[in-house]
Amino acid sequence: MGFHEYFVLRDQGRSAVRFTVRGQCHDPAAVSSFLAVLGARRDLPFDGQSHHKVPLPTPVGPFSHALFCAPALGQACIAYPAIAARVATAFPILDCEIGDADPEVLIDARIRGHGALPYSDWSRQPQPVIDLRFDVQPSNYRRTLTFKVFTSADLKALLDVLPTAAAQSWLEVRSFRGETRRFTPETATSLSEVTSFLHG
Repeated sequence: MGFHEYFVLRDQGRSAVRFTVRGQCHDPAAVSSFLAVLGARRDLPFDGQSHHKVPLPTPVGPFSHALFCAPALGQACIAYPAIAARVATAFPILDCEIGDADPEVLIDARIRGHGALPYSDWSRQPQPVIDLRFDVQPSNYRRTLTFKVFTSADLKALLDVLPTAAAQSWLEVRSFRGETRRFTPETATSLSEVTSFLHG
């Protein structure tokens, strides 16, 4: 139960990179591998950019990449203002969970917003990027003309009603690679096919 919390120090202990792992999925071998990655890249989240998505040299458990977030984005120690600007965040991810070219606002949405990535759960199933825009009528969803982050339950609900929606209805799905697919009542497909697209 609970969490294991790790800090990788840098700059003679004046700053650090932090990550947490839920107790139920804590694996010392995976943590050791990830600590080795952080040890080699501890300066990365302090280079002036908000975040970096980095391929891992070898997988850490099921994960293929790491996300490094600057202190302002990661907010690792927001409850402690005296050190908040000196503690960055990093955690392992699957490639499909963070967009390759996501700006800071989307990273913030993915780690803290609607359907946020449970990044301290190292035994999670893939949580692919689900960016949607649509106008599906009738449905329980209000039209959105810009891509926004949604959950897999939202995607399923929209796909379920799309085949019988009004003829002018449409749904666009964008993957972590920035690829977009558009569906209409005539071209509606199954959730499994869209999930395969989202997983890359």
